[in-house]
Amino acid sequence: MAKSKSKSSDSNKKKKGNILPVLVIAIIAFLAYKANPEYWQQGRLFEDLKNAGKKPSTEDVVQKPVTPKKPKEDPNMMYDGSIKGSKTIPLAVRRAVNTSDPTYYTFRSKKITFYLVYPDGANGKKIVADIREGIINKDLRDKFSVDSLLYDQRKKSEQCGVSVPQQFLCDQCDRKICVVNPKKSEFLVISPTAQAAVSKMVALDKSGEWGLDE
Repeated sequence: MAKSKSKSSDSNKKKKGNILPVLVIAIIAFLAYKANPEYWQQGRLFEDLKNAGKKPSTEDVVQKPVTPKKPKEDPNMMYDGSIKGSKTIPLAVRRAVNTSDPTYYTFRSKKITFYLVYPDGANGKKIVADIREGIINKDLRDKFSVDSLLYDQRKKSEQCGVSVPQQFLCDQCDRKICVVNPKKSEFLVISPTAQAAVSKMVALDKSGEWGLDE
């Protein structure tokens, strides 16, 4: 009789052990139903319980796209600009511009500046005056301006070397005109004549290129 009771007790323990997980799942399901009946009705609860112990496959995981790193900009390099003939203003030059620099308004203005680098004298002064007149006559004062370095030939190195930005304009545009676009951080070089400057500004204004329509 003792053996029979022992077997019956073991059998009951096994039944209780088998029933316990079922009860836990039933309680979870009941609570989930109370919290969100629609979730239950859609049959998603049992699917989640079934997959709870599974590791997600690579098909189930959304792969985050890898964004390639942009190459670092060489602070002394010039690159092709956004329009034909334009080049980028080197980062080192842009960083060197400050309020005490004679080229401050050329590199920080909201306008495109026609910057003449030319020996001092009547010819250089006339070019600047004619460009200014062209800007006024074409009613383009809100988009373009003119500035210059009319240097003394004997003091050219000293005048050009007052700052990094000034030296840059001397190096790129001696006896020429630098057309500087601060908005794009770009410039292009044209002939040192008022006619060339006025033709360029009219063409840029008409096309809307180089950020003029932005």
